[in-house]
Amino acid sequence: MCALLAYVKELCFALLNRYKLISMVLVFLLFISSVNYAWAGTYNISAQPENDVSSVILGAPLVWNNPNFIRNGLGLNGEGQVVGVADTGLGTGVLDTLHPDLRDKIIGVKDYSGDGWDDPFGHGTHIAATIAGSGAQSGQRLKGIAPNAELYFQATHNQSTGKLELPDLYSLLEDAYVNGGVRIHSNSWGFTEDSGIYDQNASSLDQFVWEHPEMLVLKSAGNFGDDESSYVTSPGSAKNTLTVGATESPRGIDRDSDNPYQVAAFSNRGTTDGRIKPDLVAPGTWVLSASRDGDGEDHSYSYLSGTSMSTALATGSAILTRQYFTDIKNINPSAALVKAALIHGAKELPGESRLSQGFGLIDLHGSLMTLENKKTAIYDNLKINEEQQMEFEFDASGNAPLKVTLVWSDYPQRPGANNVLVNDLDLKVTTPDGRDLWGNNNIGGDKKNNVEVVTIDSVQSKVYSDQTYSIQIKGSDIQEGPQPFSLLFGEMPLRGEVKFSSQDGKYIDTYDGGNLDVSSETEVLLVKNSKYDGQIPFKDIPTGTSIYYYPASSEGEKPQLTAVYDLAYAALKSRLKTDKPVIYLDTKNHWAEDVISSMSRQNILAGYPDGTFRPNEQVTRAQFASMLVRTLKLVESPAGAAKFHDVSPGAWYSGTIGAAVEAKLVAGYSEHTFAPNDLITREQMAVMIARALSGGKIPYDPEDKTLEHYSDLQDISLWARPSISLMVNYGITRGREINQFNPQGKASRAESAVALQRMLQQL
Repeated sequence: MCALLAYVKELCFALLNRYKLISMVLVFLLFISSVNYAWAGTYNISAQPENDVSSVILGAPLVWNNPNFIRNGLGLNGEGQVVGVADTGLGTGVLDTLHPDLRDKIIGVKDYSGDGWDDPFGHGTHIAATIAGSGAQSGQRLKGIAPNAELYFQATHNQSTGKLELPDLYSLLEDAYVNGGVRIHSNSWGFTEDSGIYDQNASSLDQFVWEHPEMLVLKSAGNFGDDESSYVTSPGSAKNTLTVGATESPRGIDRDSDNPYQVAAFSNRGTTDGRIKPDLVAPGTWVLSASRDGDGEDHSYSYLSGTSMSTALATGSAILTRQYFTDIKNINPSAALVKAALIHGAKELPGESRLSQGFGLIDLHGSLMTLENKKTAIYDNLKINEEQQMEFEFDASGNAPLKVTLVWSDYPQRPGANNVLVNDLDLKVTTPDGRDLWGNNNIGGDKKNNVEVVTIDSVQSKVYSDQTYSIQIKGSDIQEGPQPFSLLFGEMPLRGEVKFSSQDGKYIDTYDGGNLDVSSETEVLLVKNSKYDGQIPFKDIPTGTSIYYYPASSEGEKPQLTAVYDLAYAALKSRLKTDKPVIYLDTKNHWAEDVISSMSRQNILAGYPDGTFRPNEQVTRAQFASMLVRTLKLVESPAGAAKFHDVSPGAWYSGTIGAAVEAKLVAGYSEHTFAPNDLITREQMAVMIARALSGGKIPYDPEDKTLEHYSDLQDISLWARPSISLMVNYGITRGREINQFNPQGKASRAESAVALQRMLQQL
């Protein structure tokens, strides 16, 4: 079967925008095998010409206009960078009559199609302009993310056959690398028959990047996420690609555009071997960019939806990130470093699993603001061998979250291998109080992924005389070494939106649901409607402004705030439904009401179809393992539970129990028995949480007196006492009565919710 552009649903919804017209036509194009099938329906939508909002979601206007990133007075705009795009074609296929936004961008075209490089559907044109369009036709209002980058295009769609005429993947990338000087390459197409499989194409991509480590390849996740075939399309399962999924836009047109912090239902996710894919997500619904027909303003721009659009936006972000390294830091970055930078600054979406969002929503300004922070450590092309360990340290201020990101381009594995990772590196962070936190929350090390992240929201600083976090990278299994890697660590800006209340005035509503109070006279660097507006007192910042905030440090540094405001984006968001608390019929005035509502908003907990939560209902071992896995955003893995004879492969909990087993959070009663339907005891719950909190390193002190005030100490199992002591010391679990822990008592849903939230506050 031929490769189909992810307009095998990548062209999912094509809204042909006549720019000044209010009535728009929704064209739904599906291409199945070599048969073209088209369906069209008309949607009457009240709309007005407006700037595309995707760039605002990514924080791009702050990067274009931030004085800290100025290069020859132009800001970061892709100048000096070359991007490669393999797609259908471009516009008319004639340079002189291309869309004005692309006419002066092309440095070369390779026609693989055999019948000319024109674009019959507008897919390739839309993608190219989203990445690097100049915005000439719209007076710069609708420019690409990297508007000054140059474009090397590889046209692939043959109109007579309706197929993509692609060479082998290695040759495709080699052509762009050698003949175009490309170092960022974008691919919004996929092989659907090999979805989720580490196939020949994935292996070829990994081989190319291993041999050309400065070439970052981006790939769309695919658009079948709400169907049975929901794995990422090939070669999105490659280790060394940056695979991109889709989030919704705030346009409020349909169910896929009513929450900009939610992954679109159609976005593919996961691999057959349980790795984290996509790596990142970006806006992917109702994205506005150049249409095939650029002959006048009535036909110049169109809306398209799909992970294709997300990948184009991610590609533009990668270009500006690479330019930051080359122009500001004077670093010739590896692909691993550019990928690490985008992951490092990404925003984790509350309520979305690691499987659906990867490592979060791309936040271009968040990434670069973090890299600009003088405490951020940047390492590239460090090399490690088998059993070698490298140690780093970070002194925390205690005012901002700490994040550590490790990325390496792995040696290619043979297609179809059970274990895709060839060179296994492990990331471990040891806290000032001696706890070990492992990459991706996998105790003992992640053995599947070549991206590992540790995020610590509640940083310990002044509590301990030693404020130092120890960071260890270990070459656990290096079969083809030495293995180069990239490493970033440092404090992250707090992020949120400016809100107003009659009681509190203006404040920052953070993305994780908290509130930050800022002095009204604190100066904020503001980019307003894509123009630098200078340093503005916080009291004068418009509500609806997205804001980034480094608090004042203990060393006397002033707080650092940057903000971006866009009138169209703020207006669109204001029309969306507010994020109201989750209310259950039976939790009003319950002692855990607020916690249950908060954890439900994050999709960690859920109620029953009758509108109740049943807070006092007891929890099974399978249910609590599932809650813990969702809280830690682990990827489900049914294979991990295969050893248990009482966990059916088709059971709803097999994937979560498997993930908990692989992360070393749980163990069975015996080698082959898990007892998923047994009610979990309070001491069992404490042990599971302690393992997550301590990275499996639960301290044992024979002189520990923490539990002696409990009159039922003799009822606490010896194997559980160190864990319960740790939980009591951290205030995560307490006794049910003043002097009784009740270790054999059964944990309720409310107790589970509270314990998990308190655990999160310590991570």
